[in-house]
Amino acid sequence: MRRSISVLLLLVLVSFLLSACGYKTFAFSGESDNWMAELKVTQTEDEYEEQELKIQYKGNDVDSVGEIKYIVETNAGGFSGSGLSLEKNGTLKASAEGNPTNAKIVEESEVIVTIEWNSHTETIILTIN
Repeated sequence: MRRSISVLLLLVLVSFLLSACGYKTFAFSGESDNWMAELKVTQTEDEYEEQELKIQYKGNDVDSVGEIKYIVETNAGGFSGSGLSLEKNGTLKASAEGNPTNAKIVEESEVIVTIEWNSHTETIILTIN
């Protein structure tokens, strides 16, 4: 009996600790003629936020793309990168982090990704998944 109570208390404590470490994750995605993009947002209960961007080239000749520049715009600001090259599989991954004092992306946000490469520019409006 005493062992059962101890096990029960341990389970309650573990579930309490796990719930205190909660987080919220949501993603936006979209595509244009030459690109697909996804922005995954993870927000922790201590108000930190991580934004993970994945850009995928839809064409076959990845080497022809050369260096790219991307700009991500959201309700909470944005982030960008330039002088970057795609991986062999045609993807580029990037991330940004926000601390508790930064504005947060909300699920109702409009997310706009602009990609520039070889004198071309495409803009993708991402929608919530």
